[in-house]
Amino acid sequence: MCVATALAAMRLRVFVVGAVVAVGCSSGDGSYDYASSKGAALYQDMCQVCHGETGEGGLGPAIRDSKQSVGQLEHVISERMPANAPGQCTGECATELANFIHDGLNSKALACNAVPPARRRLRLLTRREYRATVHDLFGDMAPVMACAKPTECAYRDTCTAGQCQPTACDAQTFVYDPQGQTYASVHVAGDFNSWASTIAGGGLALTYDAATKLWVGTFSIGSGHHLYKLVLDEQQWIADPRSPMTAADGFGGQNSVAEVACATGLVGDPAAGFPVESHKAGFPFDTDSAAALVTSTHVDAYLAAAEKLADFAAANPEGLVACDWATDRAGCGHSLVTDFGRKLFRRPLESEEVDRYNALIAGGTDATDGVATALHAMLVSPAFLYRSELGEPSDNGRYRLTPYEIATALSYTFIGTTPSTELLAAAGHGDLSSTAGIETWARKLLADPRARQQIGEYVLQWTGAQNVTTAEKRPDLYPDWEGTRVALATETRDFAAHVIFDGTGSFDELMTAGYTVSGTTVVPYTDGKRAGLLGQRSVLATSAHSDQTSPVLRGLLVRRNFLCQDLPPPPPNGGTVPAIDPNATTRERFAMHSSSPACRGCHMYIDSVGFGLENFDPVGRWRDTENGKPIDAGGDMNDVEQLGTETGAPFTALPQLAETIAASHAARSCFVRQYLRFSRGVRETLAERCARLRVEDKFQAANGDIRELMVQSVLSPDFVERR
Repeated sequence: MCVATALAAMRLRVFVVGAVVAVGCSSGDGSYDYASSKGAALYQDMCQVCHGETGEGGLGPAIRDSKQSVGQLEHVISERMPANAPGQCTGECATELANFIHDGLNSKALACNAVPPARRRLRLLTRREYRATVHDLFGDMAPVMACAKPTECAYRDTCTAGQCQPTACDAQTFVYDPQGQTYASVHVAGDFNSWASTIAGGGLALTYDAATKLWVGTFSIGSGHHLYKLVLDEQQWIADPRSPMTAADGFGGQNSVAEVACATGLVGDPAAGFPVESHKAGFPFDTDSAAALVTSTHVDAYLAAAEKLADFAAANPEGLVACDWATDRAGCGHSLVTDFGRKLFRRPLESEEVDRYNALIAGGTDATDGVATALHAMLVSPAFLYRSELGEPSDNGRYRLTPYEIATALSYTFIGTTPSTELLAAAGHGDLSSTAGIETWARKLLADPRARQQIGEYVLQWTGAQNVTTAEKRPDLYPDWEGTRVALATETRDFAAHVIFDGTGSFDELMTAGYTVSGTTVVPYTDGKRAGLLGQRSVLATSAHSDQTSPVLRGLLVRRNFLCQDLPPPPPNGGTVPAIDPNATTRERFAMHSSSPACRGCHMYIDSVGFGLENFDPVGRWRDTENGKPIDAGGDMNDVEQLGTETGAPFTALPQLAETIAASHAARSCFVRQYLRFSRGVRETLAERCARLRVEDKFQAANGDIRELMVQSVLSPDFVERR
């Protein structure tokens, strides 16, 4: 029996206090019920990495269509499984797994005779989606919020004359709350002042404000991506508790991150105080809906951001609704609730909601106060903060997304923001009730310039290259790193957008292109050393350490992100980086490291790829030698289609590796998986397998056209059907 989700009750609450989890039940098509099978979940967690998604084998033997009885399987599981921790799955665990292997991992059950529906759920807006949504709703004007002290303002803003004001675009406001502790001095040290350890040596001294009991200072530190720490009494170095972003400092601690930019658009980041999204291992995207748990920190940030936006909008209501507010407060307020509220909630408001928000407007001390209160309540409503994918009851106990839910899903999938007025109107007119209508709008959105940014963001996250902006490199070895890493991320985003929208749009070109992109200029690779995404410096730099390359990180990147080949975790005594030998190359060090029988089983797949990228240093630049020795960059993309097949694909240069990956069925299949994970916000299970295979077939039939993949992903039945 499905668990009902009380969305109507949620809409009556002022703000969200926790995550809404997905609910599920039988697909109702008569096939094996992978969705609610405990054994299927156990298999994915404990067995899939060795035996394959459907028991096809890999590092372990194939177990699909096993001839063993349930009792025999249960005995083997209890005695020998999982391989890295025998005896950990006994009793009910072994019984559930045995039944699943017997009943679920067989050709009949695995046959894709239908596409099961996806799970009903609510999806919390990511910081990226929140920013884009606010920008599209409120435009480029900067809202302000009343304040009594700096900590009531968003990060980077300053409290001036009782209002939160944006700091100059090349400056940063630092605020430190000592929590009752007494200090003689607090200063800021970072890459912008050579990490000054003292104020006399250039540290940016904060000033203690006795009225607010806070240390405060605003300094021009220049545009860019900056790392810094607060220094207490010129002795204790700490990360800034107010900074929403941190990066490892290379010594086991954390640096704070300040993004300072002079750019047009909405002044101040409305999501500045929001916590960074978490995601599970193996899921590189910020869209992981299963990990989107709302904490008290989220609630505080939502309330602060909403107050700032509501105060601004209430002072300029005509910017949201064209109306004579001076003579028709009630009528204008009603229009605000129904018209602007429809944009906020991405659907028409229910009559109870209209009455409630109208009452808030009418109950204000004046028009400005009432509008601010109503907008504040709407901006912290789950109806705004969450994307609804719950649907309405349909046939066979299933649910179908409402037209407005479809409009929302389409818009966030293709352009990463809230649906336009035209798209909402199309939903209201019934234009999204058919597959043809959905396809028409999918192709319209694909032509929107914002789709370039969205697909570029996907590629950055898929490859891990978005981390280049926070990746640390030793300044004594790479002194220009701080000034180039943001540009490297931009280069990769622009490259992906160019391939997909200006080039052939094919997966092959994305992997093997003999050029990169600088702004709008195509820059050919004339030396034959680089190709495609793996040739991007951002990708190579983020899969390396601060002062040395890493065949392991680079090999794992290819296996996990490009081929979706998972490997077991290292043994308890594994996972360490070999000691640096000044007379040895990285290849020589790691060859000794992986020669151990306990390590070789996995490292034969990892290092064989990573060694082939050794010509690229820790910041992704080409090098011919290491420690005075010529680099041996020969590699082997072994078992490219499936682990355990004992096949080889040797290469001597990155372009050869790129061609091997581009030509493999496994890489194309993985690309579809990764795109669906990014756009759907879930890591697929066997319950979603048939839907994924349908999209894979369409992608293959389109010769790997990524634009067609994006369209076909929303034409799949599971895009609109829910269980």
